Amino acid sequence: MEPIISLKDLKIHFKSGHGKNKLVVKAVDGVSFDIYKGEIFGLVGESGCGKTTTGRTLIKLNDATGGKVEFLGQTITEGTDINKKNIKVANNALKSASSDEEKASIKASIEENKAEILRKKKLNSYRDRELMQNMQMIFQDPIASLDPRMTVKEIIAEGLRITGEKKEKVITQKVNEMLEVVGLVPEHGNRYPHEFSGGQRQRIGIARALVLNPKFLIADEPISALDVSIQAQIINLLNDLRNDFELTILFIAHDLSVVKYFSDRIGVMYMGNLVELATSDELFENPIHPYTKSLLSAVPLPDPRYEKKRKRIIYDPKIEHNYEKESPILHEIKAGHFVLANTQELEKYKLEQ
Repeated sequence: MEPIISLKDLKIHFKSGHGKNKLVVKAVDGVSFDIYKGEIFGLVGESGCGKTTTGRTLIKLNDATGGKVEFLGQTITEGTDINKKNIKVANNALKSASSDEEKASIKASIEENKAEILRKKKLNSYRDRELMQNMQMIFQDPIASLDPRMTVKEIIAEGLRITGEKKEKVITQKVNEMLEVVGLVPEHGNRYPHEFSGGQRQRIGIARALVLNPKFLIADEPISALDVSIQAQIINLLNDLRNDFELTILFIAHDLSVVKYFSDRIGVMYMGNLVELATSDELFENPIHPYTKSLLSAVPLPDPRYEKKRKRIIYDPKIEHNYEKESPILHEIKAGHFVLANTQELEKYKLEQ
């Protein structure tokens, strides 16, 4: 099956400060996974692990430092770090080059990498509206993502106007349809965001994302700012919409109980790396990576006897791992179950199965 979106060694680094105080934050550092048509892919991990940054980069709100993202078979973003490193290495080699032939070869390599950087920058800045309207995002904070000066109708219709729809009758009809789909009524279209509750605002955000009939939806913690009863309503709504609109969803969250109920496959992130990837049932029944075990041990259950005996597993990467001799990579330990490990850890994990 062809993936609808594919991440290949995606890196997103942020720079801060200057000179001696310069700091590079590796928010995402070499993440690779595919999401297939019709599935819900859950991405979980603690706050600050790079989940939201990954989602924002897919929709081109952040620039990739390295690696690339392919959507519907086309490359939509590509990092330039490898080319910059190649130019740096070539410049150092140029200083010690002795023959004219060697210097000419090195200079040609530098020019090739410069041309590749320009190509990638053009690709990253290019907005293919026809392609990108197939990808939409539901944001974490519903009130912050809705313009307070626009009515609900204007907010939902904005995507239609940007993509060239000019007939007011068609716009009104589509907006009203979307409002009804998400459980609101057409009369709500004339109101402003501050007049709604948190759950209703999130429904407006969902309607805005769906009005362009996308194939891929990024749901960035869409329920974390909502009450528990409203969370269930939004999850059920997304589940219904998945079937009605044949959506593929990247569901970003840190509530594991919700992710288990909602997702087909789950990826676990820690400190910018994907540490484990498996189907929902497999991950909960057979966690392998120590961090995944730690996460699952923190999930409460409505069972007083279980809660009384539940032991919290503490994860300390300095104790659990030794990567001085060999860095870890993602290994398929069994069909469809991947774990981040070096050779020594892989053998250990296999013995535990």
